[in-house]
Amino acid sequence: MDTRTLTDALRALDTEAFSWRLALYASRRGRDGQELEWSLCHMRGIAAHVGRLREWLLKKPVADKPVAPYSPFLSDKENIAALDKEDEMIREQVIDILLNIQNGQAYAPEDYVSGVMPKPTGFAFYGERKDEEGQLVEQALLMRRGSPFLSGSAAKLCTTEGDEVIACDKPILKFPTAVDFLCLGGACYLFSSAIEKDFALENRHFAIAAKRMAAIADAAIISNYDKLEEAAMKSKNARKFLDFDANILEHIVRLDVVEREEFLSTYGITVDPSGHMDSVDAEQCELIIDLLCCKSCLDPLGRLSVGSNITPRE
Repeated sequence: MDTRTLTDALRALDTEAFSWRLALYASRRGRDGQELEWSLCHMRGIAAHVGRLREWLLKKPVADKPVAPYSPFLSDKENIAALDKEDEMIREQVIDILLNIQNGQAYAPEDYVSGVMPKPTGFAFYGERKDEEGQLVEQALLMRRGSPFLSGSAAKLCTTEGDEVIACDKPILKFPTAVDFLCLGGACYLFSSAIEKDFALENRHFAIAAKRMAAIADAAIISNYDKLEEAAMKSKNARKFLDFDANILEHIVRLDVVEREEFLSTYGITVDPSGHMDSVDAEQCELIIDLLCCKSCLDPLGRLSVGSNITPRE
């Protein structure tokens, strides 16, 4: 996935060929982490609005920022983060969102303002295109964090009825020309890190770190595994495991004790007499994690290193 892929997908998006829905979501913390409650709100003219969003995307963020593979260390001020729709980081969340929108019940705008429905955390425009047999062939999802409803105090609007000016007490919605998340053409793009919370990506960081740590445990080359695991499950380190490289782990496993000690000394990592990496203290744990997750200043497999000057995004 690169900028050209995103640009081509946006240009190929024929908004008038899709049927569109306005979906609203409320975010809450559930037993299994962040959960989104979806509902629908009838709206005409969505295709035209999405068309304007497409033009804004092509002229503004896509023109100004390069597309780069998703990383929690990536600055959303400088890059557009990209993930394959089937990536383990996001696959389950995207499937859940699409199904909830497809099966959602529609409510009147008044229900959201009155409190019958929960105040939206954000909203989305969902579109689908079907073939002549009615089979779904393409989907598009554009999400924006933030409620589209203006508060009563901010929306003191008036209208006319005959020759009389009267107050407008209907809910007023405003849709900014901006997108935080886009799912299109088999890829997902994050234009703002704020939307990560709604996808519970931090939880996925920990889940992936745990999976990678299981592979490290199976390799049986760590002398104080519990201490390394404790360090790995800290937020700043769990994010690093998205860049975990199994090839580095396998390379270390293949080395004999003497070769391993010589190799690891380059990275300041100590080895005990039996050839195990000794994660005896916090500093050693950090060095081991950085090495296995491609965050060391030197690349052990001879590639260009990108980790030496990267700091986690807050």
